[in-house]
Amino acid sequence: MGHSSNKKKKSGKRKPVNLMPSYTSKFAKLEASNDATPPPSIHSCVFPSNEEMSLGDFHMHSTCSDGKYRPSQVIQKAFENGVVYLSLTDHDTMAGVQEAMEKAMELGIFVIPGVEISAEEKGAENMHILGYFCPGTESKEIEDQLLLIRQARHHRGQEMLRKLATMGIHLDWERVLEIAGEAAPGRPHVAQALVEAGHVANFRDAFARYLGNDGPAYAEGEHFPPQEAIKMIAQAGGISVLAHPWCCKNPLDVVPKLAAAGIHGLEVYHDTNKIDMYGALARESSLLKLGGSDFHGIDPTTEREPGNIPLPRKHLDAFLERAKEIWALPLRNKVKTICESLQDKPETLVTWSELVSIVQEETQEHQDILIEISTNKHYSHITFHR
Repeated sequence: MGHSSNKKKKSGKRKPVNLMPSYTSKFAKLEASNDATPPPSIHSCVFPSNEEMSLGDFHMHSTCSDGKYRPSQVIQKAFENGVVYLSLTDHDTMAGVQEAMEKAMELGIFVIPGVEISAEEKGAENMHILGYFCPGTESKEIEDQLLLIRQARHHRGQEMLRKLATMGIHLDWERVLEIAGEAAPGRPHVAQALVEAGHVANFRDAFARYLGNDGPAYAEGEHFPPQEAIKMIAQAGGISVLAHPWCCKNPLDVVPKLAAAGIHGLEVYHDTNKIDMYGALARESSLLKLGGSDFHGIDPTTEREPGNIPLPRKHLDAFLERAKEIWALPLRNKVKTICESLQDKPETLVTWSELVSIVQEETQEHQDILIEISTNKHYSHITFHR
């Protein structure tokens, strides 16, 4: 006599991994984190009482990728929440950085140019690498690679629609592009199209039934290994950080491997119930501890507002000190390029005010170049004259 299975169908959307058993065995001898506190509500972090908070947020999204608000609106929201140090980290694009920085200058806060790069090895899990760069420096290599990733997103989106069509679900690709707007199309935009067409009730339903990593309409993206993303960020003079490590299938293996590849930091501060275990992972690999809300502005019931994270000031200070060291070289190279190519027309560079001395030192090598410096709190406008 046959029998029917009562097993529930697995959700397609990957859930955060429970590391506690592995964490307990591997890190039991490590010093307990002073930052650990009970889990908070989604709208109000219970900050550790013995720490000075940083008012920083280094993981946010805008309409340039899959966020709801324009870059300037995201920065305004962060400012209203008391955030002083932040980074706009759209997926695979830095198109919103200029607008974000201009708004930051207006408000007197500091936006660091950033990006969240999609990385994946063939046959392995995908992960996101955050990159933070010196204001005023550019990298053609970064822009070229991001363009390739965005182009691959178009192919991936079309493949998802093809798979949905085989299930009798026909979506209009042009509508998906309209939903994406300025951004390269991704799963959230396909999910929105599914909701609009009445095939699913909401985003969660779209991912659970069709678009999750194990879903029938899931399509793999371009395989860009995380080690290559880390190398590319380093070559551009940036700081690399692994985003939301709790979404990795096996962070205990992933983090040491990325540390060996040269990653600088780990996103530790998001929920207070994650601090202890991921803080231990960061300490084990001597990584910077950073934090971000991962704000998109789409679902207020599950998202944190900008700045609503328990990032201690000491870790922000450690990040900024490391940034001064790492960003010095690309800034020197930028100043050297300006001085060597400068003609009769003046050229202006906007960079972090903490690094003005580097600009002055490098300019001294070019005695026919004069500079004018105007500083507005966190940013300095430096005009070069021949």
